[in-house]
Amino acid sequence: MKKGKAILLFVLTICLFFGTSNQVLAANQSFINQVRNEYVNYEKKTTAAYKEYREKSINVYQAYHKRHLAFLNAFEKQTNDDVTKITQLLSEDAARLEKQYGSHKEYASKLKDYKAAINPNSLSSPMGAYARIINSNSLSSVMGDLQRATNENSLSSPMYRYRQAVNENSLSSPMYSYRQTVNKNSLSSPMYALEKGSGVNSLSSVMYKYKKGQVSQKNARKQWDQLFKKETQHIQNSSKKAKDNIAQTIENVENAILNQKYKTVNGILEQRTKSLQEISNLRASSFGEGISVDPLLPNLNEISVMVDGEWLALTQLPVIQNGQTFVPIRAVYEKVEPSIKISKKGNVITATSQNVNMTITLDKKNAIINGKAVTLDASPKLIGGQTMVPLQLVSESLPAHVSWDAASKTVLITTK
Repeated sequence: MKKGKAILLFVLTICLFFGTSNQVLAANQSFINQVRNEYVNYEKKTTAAYKEYREKSINVYQAYHKRHLAFLNAFEKQTNDDVTKITQLLSEDAARLEKQYGSHKEYASKLKDYKAAINPNSLSSPMGAYARIINSNSLSSVMGDLQRATNENSLSSPMYRYRQAVNENSLSSPMYSYRQTVNKNSLSSPMYALEKGSGVNSLSSVMYKYKKGQVSQKNARKQWDQLFKKETQHIQNSSKKAKDNIAQTIENVENAILNQKYKTVNGILEQRTKSLQEISNLRASSFGEGISVDPLLPNLNEISVMVDGEWLALTQLPVIQNGQTFVPIRAVYEKVEPSIKISKKGNVITATSQNVNMTITLDKKNAIINGKAVTLDASPKLIGGQTMVPLQLVSESLPAHVSWDAASKTVLITTK
């Protein structure tokens, strides 16, 4: 009887031991799974955020590059067509002069000089100077400067720097740094540290030590939380730094290209005016009367603003909404009225100078212009971080004549 009780007690002890062990093992695995899931979920979320940012950045770059190529191509075509048109007009004029004065010997040299001046292929002629400045293949051409600035394959161009900044395969790019930060397979990345720290196969990981019974669950949890906090902060800081570097690169590139666009467009317009004036003066001194050619309004595949014949380089392009054209208040008003002071408090914007005293409110049609209440056809808006105002407000508040050329999509402002 005693022997039977002893056997029964032994069996119960064994069962209790294995049951408890299974419960411990189950508890151990549950904690291991919990920690691993924390890492896996974080890695998925962080990697997805990176991919979304990368794709958005690439799409923005491609749209930016495409827009500036369209700008360059439109202006290059327009100016080439302009040279052809002017050359034809001046050639016809030379033919008329030849017919009128060709039989007079005293005009022979004058006719020769005039024909040389209107020759676009002559290196020393006024017309040749205009033809060269628009030739993108000429190293001394401002059109060539713009083409080189927007060439994404030119190592020295701003556009190349932009493309490389968002290229995850360029070792020196901030996008590459961002990718490596969240890459669990990169040995130096904080994500790799989390991947190893949450697993049970790395001899140095806290979870390996926990599985082997070298640390308690409480200590394992504490060490894992510390590691998770440290490395996620590292990832957050590194990704922010990469994004900041990309944003700074984009800002620098946009400023560089905008500056080059300003130099190119206005440089070409100035050379055109100069060349045509020289030709007209030569004609007047030789034959008693000059010759005039219609001004060139740049057709740049985007809405433009010109003040007294100068094209404005705008960080925020004008927009058309519901039939109303809006322009950036600061850029336009400061060009027309250099002494103007523009301030914004909440949604209220004031502009004051010797000639202007104006108060407007974002998204409101009511305005006060030089002490007079005015109801606008469209309310001022905040677009791209800039205050945009309708042309009606520009026309009624500035000492200038404002018009719209639909063919070239250009706002023309002539100061009074």
